[in-house]
Amino acid sequence: MKTLFSSLITKFKSKINSIIGKKGNTRSDKVKRNAIISFIVMILTNLISFLLMPVVISYLDVTKYGIWLTINSVLAWVFLLDLGLSGGLRTRLAQALAKNDIEDANILINTAYAFLTIIMLIFCIVYYLISPFINWVKIFNAPSNLSNELNMLMMVVVLFFLLRFILQIINGMYTAIQKNSVINIMSLFTQLLSLVSILLLAKWINGSLFWIGFIYSISPLIVLIIGNIVFFHNYNHFKLSLKYIKFSALKKILNIGIYEFMDQIAFIILMSATNLIIAQVTSPGAVVPYHVTMRIFGIFLTVYTLATNPLIPAFTEAYTIEDFSWIKKVFKKTNQIFAICAFGIILMIPLSKPIFNFLVKEKVKMSYSLTIIVATLTLIRMFGAVYTKFLTGCGKVRLIGISSIASAAIYILFIVLLGGKFSIGINEILLLQLFLGIITTSIVITQSRKVLNKQDIGIWSA
Repeated sequence: MKTLFSSLITKFKSKINSIIGKKGNTRSDKVKRNAIISFIVMILTNLISFLLMPVVISYLDVTKYGIWLTINSVLAWVFLLDLGLSGGLRTRLAQALAKNDIEDANILINTAYAFLTIIMLIFCIVYYLISPFINWVKIFNAPSNLSNELNMLMMVVVLFFLLRFILQIINGMYTAIQKNSVINIMSLFTQLLSLVSILLLAKWINGSLFWIGFIYSISPLIVLIIGNIVFFHNYNHFKLSLKYIKFSALKKILNIGIYEFMDQIAFIILMSATNLIIAQVTSPGAVVPYHVTMRIFGIFLTVYTLATNPLIPAFTEAYTIEDFSWIKKVFKKTNQIFAICAFGIILMIPLSKPIFNFLVKEKVKMSYSLTIIVATLTLIRMFGAVYTKFLTGCGKVRLIGISSIASAAIYILFIVLLGGKFSIGINEILLLQLFLGIITTSIVITQSRKVLNKQDIGIWSA
């Protein structure tokens, strides 16, 4: 299987390189190549993802599908437990490779794997001790007849997520060596495996929430296992060995990663917790129109994100050697890409209804007010994304973390304090997200400009 996976990736990348021209080794060449490959792979991945949606909704009812979306969102919180280690490793590893310090790179990689394994084992023990006392039906506001199925599903899904928790560190490693396209290829294989498995499942088992969750959870795990094997096979100067584990290296990783961790917490609260809030305030089925609308407009955010993700290690390199003219050129080009995506989002607003109805088989209704809010929210997130990546690549993430946590705190306080007194729906929740998004985006843009002009002093300096 490892050989097949490696062969498919090699053939795919060879085909792409024949399209984009002669392979170059400059920073810009690597960014362009990764962006183009990622863009093509993204189209295929999102096509499969959209095909999955009506298949799963038809297989399950709207309520069960809403429950699964909520479970998947909540379990994403597990990835916060690495304390930003993956992000810190990505930046420190890119710096070590820029200096050609393979010894330090191996220490960083092995220490990160060891630390995440310890955290995973602790969390696994704790979860399986307390799980008999958790009422999942109440947490997800699910029908009582799903109690046994939910308990069984959560036992299996949590285990798979914890294993992914360790293996997903490979994504940061591929980013550090400027091979972001491989991450997206892995995502494509995950979606494809899920689609094929669910189509086969539908022939033998009817409407099982457990088996849908099982497939969605094990598919990325299988791909990550293969991805890890391929990485260490293809880049054999990286070694997994106990002799490279030095927990003293954690400080170097975490002094950057902890602020990325804070940003991740805020993102999970603003994104994933929204599903849980909607399920509690209204019903699990109400999560579906929100999720589907986000997916429709999320295509543009995905395109922009994939096009700019290869910039993170490139920004690290450029900032280290003070190549600010290159960075300014990149900002100009990415703003042009943003303008194209923004035009596409505006055109998508009137076209979204037939797409929405196709995806949900007209089982739920679309709200135009929700559509406009989601479209605007997507634009704000896109515009600030490349500036956040620049600051991340520079290692200046303290202000990002602080402002993100502040936004998340305001968001939760608003829901807790006012949610019970007023009739708050999906639109009000997202309007608050939009307001907070404008503030945090303004902060990252201001800090980026100060860094480029060497005016980053005080709070703007880290």
